[in-house]
Amino acid sequence: MEKDDKRIEDLVNKLMEADALESPSFDFTDKVMSKVEALNTSEVTVYRPLIPKYIWWLMASGFIALVGYMFFKQPNETASLSERYNLPDVSFNLLESLSLNFSSTMMYATVLLAIMLSVQIPLLKQYFNSRLSY
Repeated sequence: MEKDDKRIEDLVNKLMEADALESPSFDFTDKVMSKVEALNTSEVTVYRPLIPKYIWWLMASGFIALVGYMFFKQPNETASLSERYNLPDVSFNLLESLSLNFSSTMMYATVLLAIMLSVQIPLLKQYFNSRLSY
């Protein structure tokens, strides 16, 4: 084993002695730096918003005008706001008519799913964090 290493080392030394050291041209650094400077002068992307400012101002002024019109408009008669603008009556008792009947099997499955998710999420997070660290 050591003889093979010695032979390889001798061979590499002979090859290195036979090979001449190459040197770059006189203005090599200037040429490379001029190319680097040419790359640095590239055009930078300028941020342009998707919706221009004048459109935002136009929308805001239109909204303010609409609210002002509705607020300061003189009513024809003394009526409530829903009657004045012909709005439907809104009931906030949405969950009273809703009735859910789950079987015991469905409840057990839901609880088991919640337990499994609460165990798996930290384990997967730890696994992917360990993969990202070097």
